[in-house]
Formats: sequence, C-alpha cells, structure tokens
Amino acid sequence: MTDSREAVLSEHALGVYREERAAKFLATLSAEGVPNVALIVSQIPADPGIVVFGEFMMVKTLANIKEDPRVASIAITEKLDMAGFKGEVTEWTKGGEYVDLINSIDFFRYNAYMGIHNVAVVRMNSILEIPEKVPMLKVGHEFLAIRGRGALARGTRLDGADIPRAISAKFASLMSIKVLAFKGADGSPDVLPVFSSLISPDGELRFLVSSYNRRARDIPLGSTVALNVLTMELVTYQVKGELVRFDKSLGVHEGVVRLTEAYSCVPPFCGQRVT
Repeated sequence: MTDSREAVLSEHALGVYREERAAKFLATLSAEGVPNVALIVSQIPADPGIVVFGEFMMVKTLANIKEDPRVASIAITEKLDMAGFKGEVTEWTKGGEYVDLINSIDFFRYNAYMGIHNVAVVRMNSILEIPEKVPMLKVGHEFLAIRGRGALARGTRLDGADIPRAISAKFASLMSIKVLAFKGADGSPDVLPVFSSLISPDGELRFLVSSYNRRARDIPLGSTVALNVLTMELVTYQVKGELVRFDKSLGVHEGVVRLTEAYSCVPPFCGQRVT
C-alpha cells in the first residue's frame, strides 16, 4: 500500500468509484478483529481524498464501524477496472452536501422509499496495491485452471460448514465478482479481488492466488477471512472461515479456507446467518 496522511484517488480510481454499476465492497473489523466484507453500492468520492457512503441495509458493517472506524474499500467495474483504498470513518452526517450527493445516485434518487438520511465520511490514508485492470482473458484462463485440478487438489478433509448449494454455485461462477477481506499486518481491515474460487461439499473453499491479489500470500495461516460474492442478478452472499494453507501445483497457486459460516446479504434476510 502507498501510505500517506493525504492519500488521494487517481483519475482512474475516481472514474471507477463514480461508475454507479461498479461493484463496491467495504471491509471492516469487529472489536475482536474478525473481518467482514459487504457490498456498499453508495460509495462515491466527495473529493479525491474523501469517499462517502449511506447507511442502507448494513448490519454487521455498521456494528463494526462503531467498534473500529477503520475500513478498506475496493471497487470493480464490469470490465474489471479496479481501485481501492484504506481509510477511517471520521464522522456521520444527516444533512448537507454529502447526503445530497448520495441521494443523487440513480438507485436512491428514483425510489422515494430508499432516500439516504445518514452518511458516513471516510478520509483515506492509503491506496491499495492492486492493478488498475485485470484482462478478462486472464480471468478466463485461471477459471479453467482452478477447475482443471478438480478433485486432484483435495487434501485432508477439512470438515467445514455445510454451505448451501445455491451459495456454492455463486462462488463457482465465472460471471460473479468475489472479494477477500482479512486483518492486515497493520491491524486494519484489508481487501483483495478474487475471480476464481470453488467450494467443496465438505466446506472447503479454494481461491486462486494471482498477480492481482498476490498480497493474499502474506495472510498468516490460521487467520479468519471473509469472502463476498456478487452475481449479475445482484445477489450477494458472504462466507467466513479459517485460512488453513496454500497449495501450489501444476502452475496453480491456491489459498485453502475451512469455512465456518455463511450469510445472506440481500432482503429479506440481510445479515442473517444461513449456516
């Protein structure tokens, strides 16, 4: 990460965050340091060093921010342009230009029942080290590679949580965006993109480690991690578990997670545990 007390988004990053159709995720930590990562679509730059977002359908995110105001954010467009930063929620406001900015977003402007009345102000302190863009061809090749290993990649049975098939299918889809959240070396939340993953029937999740998320290799084994998936149908789920090991063979480098829980992130069960 590029550390600075006055970190600002580049022109490219500003464009990514201003894209209303971009998938925008926010990672937080509980007081105990357990990561959480949720889709927060209202994130939008107020200026190059400040991003604001509205309080809307957030359960654990809001609870975590009350305990630890530090956050990590990542935005990914349909063409796989990316940007991200770390920062801190410094205030909440119920009126003024920030509230007007959030309510100018189409999703909120045209729905009288979804106007935002409470807005968080995030001041950046570092920029995430992620590429500006990932080629779709690269993602496609990696998608085939992680599946090509199949059952050959299975090691000792992990006996993780029984993840519903509907959720496993979303994580296995090429046409979905996945992100990985964890507690960084500096003690603050961190987040990385994940484009290829698989969940086995015994509650094991494998995600491909590549050039765009190479920092995942530095996550200490035994750490709790959280992953969120967003589909083209705007369905989103979150799973959590323990990073058990890294496997590498046949040119494929994977992180292996023993899953312990899964959550629905869409109404009417937003924030509810499903395992």
